[in-house]
Amino acid sequence: MAFLLPPHPLLPEVSQPCEAAELLAHGARRDAAFYQTCHRRAQSLWQQGLPAQAILALNRALSCALPAEEPVLQRLPLPYLPLAWILAHRPAPEFFLGNPRRHWQHLATRMVPPHAELRTWRAWACWYLAKTALPEQEFPPDLQQIRQEGICEPRRQDIAHHLSALSPADDLMRWHAALDWLRAELGLKAKSSTQHHIRRIGPQELPVVEKLARQIWPAVYPGIISQAQIDYMLTVWYQPSAMAREMELRGTWFALIEAAGHGPVGYLSLEPQQPGICFINKLYLLPDWHGCGLGAIALEWCRQAARQMGLTRLQLRVNKANAPAIRAYRRAGFTFVEDICTDIGSGFVMDDYRLECPVG
Repeated sequence: MAFLLPPHPLLPEVSQPCEAAELLAHGARRDAAFYQTCHRRAQSLWQQGLPAQAILALNRALSCALPAEEPVLQRLPLPYLPLAWILAHRPAPEFFLGNPRRHWQHLATRMVPPHAELRTWRAWACWYLAKTALPEQEFPPDLQQIRQEGICEPRRQDIAHHLSALSPADDLMRWHAALDWLRAELGLKAKSSTQHHIRRIGPQELPVVEKLARQIWPAVYPGIISQAQIDYMLTVWYQPSAMAREMELRGTWFALIEAAGHGPVGYLSLEPQQPGICFINKLYLLPDWHGCGLGAIALEWCRQAARQMGLTRLQLRVNKANAPAIRAYRRAGFTFVEDICTDIGSGFVMDDYRLECPVG
């Protein structure tokens, strides 16, 4: 069989295809020999133009719980970097890659013995590589599974903690090295923390909220709702006079999220509802400030505001297709309450999840 792709530079060279029978010959053993065959099989599949199957072969290598002193790990380190290389150098669409992000989400949440906990967190580590490397709109998560099973996609520090606690080898070091390589290869800059300030505002500063919304919505919502709906919602909800009426008639609080040296970079609004609910109507950041921790800080500010109001629960609505926002709210402790679809006029609807968490 002729190979279609050049060799993967981080996998062992093969002169002819490594067939599935070579893996099957190991039976139930997950030893050094099996681990090595998985790498050879992955190279063979890659060169045959089967990157999705090459990923599966490397997954099987990660099913081996080999100790750090195992000699094969010196020659063939745990394959986080080879997997990152595949994600960064994915071939043309005619070579089927599948959706690695969704694949590892499923694998991490459906793991079976042996070594189920270790393998679960290895799968989440690979998922994080895919999340870093692949555009979310092209390679989305399985939001239906997240909703139905209440899955909370882990943070980098969660994965690092579990790899450190569970690994019999050097998972954490190899995973960090793969992430660092991947970010450098893709030209991704690390997000840095910055001093921040969140302050409640009066009606006179509502034009700042409108200006931010008109910068944020066209950058965030295409692909989630139509441009016509974006324009409609901005016109209906973000007129300063309309927001001022919310403040007067519904007791709505508006606040600006400010970063040192940059001024306002986001906004939020919340209002008291009965019984005991503080409803977050709006929480938005400029795209350049996503991933800096300001969203979590803003939610904590909302918790403190709810306590000040004497309320016990935070609630919000999030569009069912807004995967990054759902991930952030789940990590902050919100749980799914219900699916809700609302007619907002002019032929448009809001198709959302309602989420809730205790104020604490």
